[in-house]
Amino acid sequence: MKHFDYVEWLFYKENLISLDRQKKMEEHLYNCDKCLETFLSIIDENEIESASKSIPEDFTENLIDEISKKKVKTLEKEKTKARYINFGYYVAIASVTIILTTAGFFNNMIESVPKISGGIRANSNIERPNLVYEYSEKIMGMTSKFINDIENIEEREIRRKQNERQK
Repeated sequence: MKHFDYVEWLFYKENLISLDRQKKMEEHLYNCDKCLETFLSIIDENEIESASKSIPEDFTENLIDEISKKKVKTLEKEKTKARYINFGYYVAIASVTIILTTAGFFNNMIESVPKISGGIRANSNIERPNLVYEYSEKIMGMTSKFINDIENIEEREIRRKQNERQK
């Protein structure tokens, strides 16, 4: 990492360098404590006083209030989103439960009808597909895909928020 010397920081403070060079030096200040100390040592009491006059006295209080409001709004949005996602999970689980219950009920009916109607004999050599079971398998697959899609949306949202925080 290339450090800037005292004279370069002095030129920076007095705006005697190009804009491109200023940007590079500012980016460097974010990452280098040594150069930050050098730059801060250049600032004198007169500059601090003139800067403090341009900042209102209630600046800190207003800033803290604004940050608190944004945090509350963000938390409320996240809670609302979590409720919708949880509701989606409950709907998916309830749907699967109802379908499996229904499939089990009809499966029992299919097995018990031949016992009740003893007069009707079916050829046992013919394999018949269990349509109820196949239907419930399809619905379970679609529900599983739906839940995975919801999880992917959550993961993408988390990655997006992390990227925003890094910027």
